[in-house]
Amino acid sequence: MTSSRNGLVLVIPAIALELAILFLPLAYICFRSFYDWQPAGISTFVGFENYAILMQDPAFWQVVRNQLFYMLGVPLWVLAPLIVAYVLRANVWNAGFFRMVYFLPAVMSPAIVGLVFRSLMATDGPINAALSGVGLGMLAQPWLTGALLVKPVVIVMVLWAGFGIGVLVFSSAFDAIPKDILEASRLDGAGFWQEFFLIALPNIKNTIVFWTMFQIVAIFLFMFGWIYVLTGGGPGQSSTTMDFSIYQQFMRFGFYGTAAAQTVVLVLAIIAIPILGWALRQAVRLVAGRFDRPHHSGIAGDMP
Repeated sequence: MTSSRNGLVLVIPAIALELAILFLPLAYICFRSFYDWQPAGISTFVGFENYAILMQDPAFWQVVRNQLFYMLGVPLWVLAPLIVAYVLRANVWNAGFFRMVYFLPAVMSPAIVGLVFRSLMATDGPINAALSGVGLGMLAQPWLTGALLVKPVVIVMVLWAGFGIGVLVFSSAFDAIPKDILEASRLDGAGFWQEFFLIALPNIKNTIVFWTMFQIVAIFLFMFGWIYVLTGGGPGQSSTTMDFSIYQQFMRFGFYGTAAAQTVVLVLAIIAIPILGWALRQAVRLVAGRFDRPHHSGIAGDMP
């Protein structure tokens, strides 16, 4: 009992700091979302008017569609580092060197990554110049100024920037698989891909779920730097994310109340994501349990 109390005393400062830094500002933003917030003047209580304005704003729904489109990148962001991490286990020469090379973009700031891609993907940039140089000028595109192309470019950039972290995460998960399980599968004649699908993946499914959920949350929380530098949210609102839209509403246009309301919507979306993920996992387990459950025909000879 004494050790538990001592442990609680040590945890209390961390909890208090978390409340002060994170939850109190969120509570204040939620409070201000019900006002015509004027930081330098008198703020009038307007109830849910800011939320109603938000729901009726076509630009907000464009941002929502953008967020959903970026979700299409999640399978790529998960599968690409997953497969590479497993291939690096197969006696690849100097695998540690390749992991280090893959990890290099992760240590770059989003500003640098955005500048690199903005230079590469510019209309008169190296990508289009190279395509024209080899006689494939018809494939040269306005990668950053075309509404249909800009979001796929962002997805590729995020893959490049976070690829190395994913490789390290999955490499650590694969290394934690007991060696005797893998050796037994090889003795039974399992090939490379059989071992991957039937042995490796089931043993790291929790890591896969974790990385998938992290990538989904990142779409809502960590895209600002890349969007700010690479596209500025354009063309129009074609690449704007929720966090960048909040920045524009607050810092550029001075719509403080609607920015607060949009922040609350963003927080609720982030809270809903793991809840939906948990519910989906429970549903899958329930369905799988029903299929795995043995069925008896009711004939006496079939009873144990």
